[in-house]
Amino acid sequence: MPSLLQTVPPDAAEADAAQADAARADAARADPRPAGAPAKRNGAATAVHERVLSVVASRICREDGAGRPGDACLEALCESLLASPEAFKAALARLRIVRGLGDAEIIDSYIPAIACQLGEDWTASRRSFVDVTIGTARLIAAVREITAAWKPVSDRRAPGIAMVVPDAEQHRLGAIIAASRFRRLGASVRLLMGCRDDEIATVVRKGAFDMLSFSIASRRTLEETRRLIHMLRDDLSPLPPIVVGGAIAIPAEDLKAMTGADHAATDPEEAMRRCEMKLPRPLQLGAAPAGP
Repeated sequence: MPSLLQTVPPDAAEADAAQADAARADAARADPRPAGAPAKRNGAATAVHERVLSVVASRICREDGAGRPGDACLEALCESLLASPEAFKAALARLRIVRGLGDAEIIDSYIPAIACQLGEDWTASRRSFVDVTIGTARLIAAVREITAAWKPVSDRRAPGIAMVVPDAEQHRLGAIIAASRFRRLGASVRLLMGCRDDEIATVVRKGAFDMLSFSIASRRTLEETRRLIHMLRDDLSPLPPIVVGGAIAIPAEDLKAMTGADHAATDPEEAMRRCEMKLPRPLQLGAAPAGP
């Protein structure tokens, strides 16, 4: 199989330097572990470790390993990701040709597997916190670039979903992938990340949504999610069904009770079934490119 790593012109790498330097500076301030320190952690380091894994290891990365690329392929993808956005884009293009992958396989299986690998490498001190920060940002950018090429949902019968990521929640990648899956199922999605309470309330009030979804990955955002849901119930009527989900490791019924939501779900398909949402037509994605 041809190598997934591609040679990147120096000017392409330089174009990414400003973004990478900013991410390195932020990560260096946040990393609790001195350079070269072993993987042993104190309480503060463990908290940061859990936050990183909530970002990069969501439930979308299936526990049974289904769809996960082989170790050699995964290592090459991680190296290309950290080399530059252009190198990673070239690696994904090679995957499409050599393995016949389409958008769905790349977003649902390969992107989460790379994210999980970054988290595992940081745990084992094979990669730095800076690498994880930059890599996760580039994975998010890659998903956005892929989905930007999809045709918007134009069917007026398509259900509408407002998807909220609480402001205190650090994860982004899992929510963005989940939003892409909602879109592929035929729904129109409004993703609300880092919004104030009044901004969320205004969007929900003005939009004709069939579901209000909250994506949470860590216990520390449970209280904010509960508060937001109760605020919306007090201020707005009627409200669409409220569904909570994400990478947080809490049983569905407990999560529902703790947040005051109508339903708790582990994936977009289950969320839509619980809300009895009917989809007129799934989004048609382009086929994988033919082999050479």
